Amino acid sequence: MPTRPLKDTEDEIKSWITDSTGQLKAPGSPLVDKGHVWVLKFIPSRYLAGFLGSKSLAISTTPGFTWGDGVYVTPLCNPYSTMMYGRAGIMGRIDVADINKVYDAANDRGIRLYQEWIQYSTFLFRQLTTTIHSNITNRILRNWFRRRFDIDLITFSPDQFNRAYVDRTRDRWFVVSDWTSVGSQAPGQRPTLSQAVKDCEWVAIVQEDFEETPAKTHFTDLLGPHTVPPNVIRIPSNRPNIGPALIQAYNTNHGGANPPTVVSIRP
Repeated sequence: MPTRPLKDTEDEIKSWITDSTGQLKAPGSPLVDKGHVWVLKFIPSRYLAGFLGSKSLAISTTPGFTWGDGVYVTPLCNPYSTMMYGRAGIMGRIDVADINKVYDAANDRGIRLYQEWIQYSTFLFRQLTTTIHSNITNRILRNWFRRRFDIDLITFSPDQFNRAYVDRTRDRWFVVSDWTSVGSQAPGQRPTLSQAVKDCEWVAIVQEDFEETPAKTHFTDLLGPHTVPPNVIRIPSNRPNIGPALIQAYNTNHGGANPPTVVSIRP
């Protein structure tokens, strides 16, 4: 259990949010381009038609997701990192002006502070650690934490992996908050689609196939290993930089191209 007053922990959390926000917005930040953070989301093919009709990303509400409800995306600087989740790559932007509070949960300090904070809720912490209801309790705690501190964006390290495409030490994943029309007593009532990521366009098709392992910690790539000689090591740092091609496809499609231009991401 915590060894200091709740106020001391929350004061340190607020200080960490200030530091995290300053780091993302610092001059020269690799995440910011002309006032925007460009992001990607890979969705299953069956959802592409729906996306093309709305040009909006869905808010994930599944219990057990890493940081609760929100829009899960990755920054453009690690474009391969989440493509095991779908074959259609969507690109959009978050305006830096809309990001007032960032929480860096990829850092040990950010993780420690969250783990300390949840222990002040004795009942929920007991539910989390000693009952079958850990998934829904995690969802409640993570949403509550983000709402308690008005966090707009959490950055965290990947928690599912693939050796060829995910760099577990360098890659960062985001969850973007969207509490539109959500009352504090009705956390499950929210819009299906979000406008937190703006001007979304379809920009990529993944030509790889994946299978989730039984432990659900890794994805196995099924095609890529058969496209290279046996002695070639397939790791993210050896892959080509497709960022410029994705930006070009985005600009073309945002200008009204029909049919859209999409980048083929090969194994």
